[in-house]
Amino acid sequence: MYQNNNLPSVEKLIQRLNAAEKSQQREIRISIQEAKDLTQELALLTTKMGNTVQEIHQLLLEMKANSSKIDVKFDGGTF
Repeated sequence: MYQNNNLPSVEKLIQRLNAAEKSQQREIRISIQEAKDLTQELALLTTKMGNTVQEIHQLLLEMKANSSKIDVKFDGGTF
């Protein structure tokens, strides 16, 4: 399983879900504080992902612009 120390609430939730699934529980409950922590971590993760998507989009635009430019040079030569 992927481990990320920057998202302890997400990791904790995943561990609880895995344990609940193994014991065939029908539901899990989290406290309000756990929900707040989870919400904050997911908001930060979403922001980081949004920034990454913007960076990728900008790079793709630059690549597209660079690939459509053609540099043609003519040499008249000598007779």
